[in-house]
Amino acid sequence: MFQVLIVDDEESVVDGVAATLPCERLEISTIHKALSASEALAVVLNHPVDLLITDIRMPGMSGLELLTRMQETSKSTKCILLTGHADFNYAKQAIQGGAINYLLKPVDDEELIGAVEQALAAIRQEWQSVVSRRRTERTLKENLPVLRRNLLLELVQRKRLSEEVLESRLQTLELPIAREDRVALVMVRLEEPFIQYDDYNLLLMEYAVTNIADEVLGEHYAVWSCRDPHGYLLLALKPLAGRNLVPEQATAAAKQLEDEAGKLARLVQLVQNFVQVTLKGGISVAGGEWGIFPAVLADAYEEGLLAFRRHIGGGFSLIQRQASLTNRPIRTLYHLYEPPSLTDLLEGGRWGDFREKVEQVFAELEERFAGSGQHALEAYWAIAGALAYITHKSGYGLFDLVSGGQDLLSCDTFRSIGQMHGRTLELIDTVQSELEGDAEHAHAAVIRRIRSYIEDHLAEDVSLQAIAKEVFLHPVYLSQLYKNVTGESLSDFVLRLRMEKAAFQIKHSRKKVYEVAECAGYHHVPYFIKVFKKYYGMTPQEYRDAHT
Repeated sequence: MFQVLIVDDEESVVDGVAATLPCERLEISTIHKALSASEALAVVLNHPVDLLITDIRMPGMSGLELLTRMQETSKSTKCILLTGHADFNYAKQAIQGGAINYLLKPVDDEELIGAVEQALAAIRQEWQSVVSRRRTERTLKENLPVLRRNLLLELVQRKRLSEEVLESRLQTLELPIAREDRVALVMVRLEEPFIQYDDYNLLLMEYAVTNIADEVLGEHYAVWSCRDPHGYLLLALKPLAGRNLVPEQATAAAKQLEDEAGKLARLVQLVQNFVQVTLKGGISVAGGEWGIFPAVLADAYEEGLLAFRRHIGGGFSLIQRQASLTNRPIRTLYHLYEPPSLTDLLEGGRWGDFREKVEQVFAELEERFAGSGQHALEAYWAIAGALAYITHKSGYGLFDLVSGGQDLLSCDTFRSIGQMHGRTLELIDTVQSELEGDAEHAHAAVIRRIRSYIEDHLAEDVSLQAIAKEVFLHPVYLSQLYKNVTGESLSDFVLRLRMEKAAFQIKHSRKKVYEVAECAGYHHVPYFIKVFKKYYGMTPQEYRDAHT
């Protein structure tokens, strides 16, 4: 409810204005009256007046002077000025003084009511804005730790943020980090006995470890922390104000970065010791390489994940002691995951194409990953897995077909990619020979022809009628046959193939969305985007951003 103050040196005018206002409709709880500016100021000192309606020309202090005094003591009070003179200078002074309206006497009742409604609506809107702003500020303050953690997660997972958005969020969340700052990311994994705890107690331990890290590292760095989806603790560190990690001379910069890396390694060791002594458990630590914010966070995160995959348990520390200012992106095999997949080729009985794909994979290993045992094992396990799949689907056990299966499938004895290549070809020869020893019935040949046709004409017409015409079968029978033999409907196979091809091109090429749509057999781009989003849970552009 609102309180209104009416001021005029003529009592009849004050009473007339008061009687005109429909208080209930306008939600006015109180109408105060004053016959001079001094009386009005006394009322304002004792009552929270929302709206002032005053005459301009009064003995002593004028309405304009009263308006000025009101602005000094009660800035939220709105004002409507009344005057019997249509003088532009009055109107100009009223507007400059902050009046919300300016009415000429005698005032029409409806005009007065409309002006008051407008003024009270403005007051109500200001109240709502203040309440909303305060609520937002309170909510932001209450959720500041969560919002900070979420932003760090977005950055390590390479979510694209414009410079303006990133700067705005850093300021809003009161984070002492800016673009181009030198920062390091330290990753922590809890080891025994913590990993035996239930979720609640594990969460308490993570909180305790984070507090210890803040206490030890906080004397030297601004610490920004979060927990990632794998359960690892992430600590983004920036040297406290006054420490410049990059002097002008390159030699001095390298020396200072090396010193900083050594210092961080010692502090991390101290954190590990404190955790061991106070919490009676171990933690493993990785990361610590200094680089440019924000790009270094995602690079360091990927390398930290790789370090944790390579090392299991033991409470190790892999803090980088050699500062490297260049990015070292983790590359992935291209041909291994290029559609059609290994299992699709085997299901179609296309052993020749399967072998060709395997040769492409090993050629890529030799050319791009000659020193990477991890990539070699990734390829071998994928190929062996596909062979195990087709063997089991054919009703056999893999070890039933492979003599000395344990030795053939073992990866422990591999000393080179060439040796693994030869072992892989032996495995393929054995499985193919055994499976093709059985009489291949007509259904398998038909399925092979169907899949070959679909893959060759994916960007064209691969309707059921077109496929049926190609293999000389009735569409209904063809559909039933394919589902019975493969366990997958023909339409699902076409959709999967199109989506895999689209996803692969989005991820590994710079083709525009409409070009990808055409390659996948979609000539209406909005429909392609709709289908893609339904299949992968994100639009093609979002998928590209997530995998860039």
